[in-house]
Amino acid sequence: MADNAIRSLRVLADIRRRRGKVLEKTLADQRAAMDRCVADTAAARERRDDAIARHLQAVEGRARLFEQAFTPAHVKAIDIAIETCIAERAEGEKVLKRCESSEQRQAQEVRIAQAAVRRNNERVERFEARIAEAIARKLVAEDEAADEEAEEMASARIGGRRRASQDTADHA
Repeated sequence: MADNAIRSLRVLADIRRRRGKVLEKTLADQRAAMDRCVADTAAARERRDDAIARHLQAVEGRARLFEQAFTPAHVKAIDIAIETCIAERAEGEKVLKRCESSEQRQAQEVRIAQAAVRRNNERVERFEARIAEAIARKLVAEDEAADEEAEEMASARIGGRRRASQDTADHA
């Protein structure tokens, strides 16, 4: 009976270990996706910062333009450049917010995957503890049975010797 229970626990532990491998692969995939999100966010932040820098340069260029001789075409060109930079900056802000949002969602997915791996590992540990406990109980039971058998054998030998000595005393 104990052997069947131990075998069953080992099968369940093996199933949990295989499930753990799947969960660890999922966690690795989630971490890789998180790394991609972090890289995308960094790239979006860099593009946005570049757009901000170009916008500031265009505004400074316009200020310098008024300190020298200029034509209406120059003013119109710099105004278009400023408007383009403003649009790029706004688009950069939108993309950055989307990337940051994706990064937060992915961080949550990583935490969920980590928790699943941790719970699975705890289950495997509990199965291992139950297996060790069942084996210990089995060994104790086997030792007790062996002790009882040894006691019975000793009693039988003692009883056999008494009978043998009594038989020899009766024959003499």
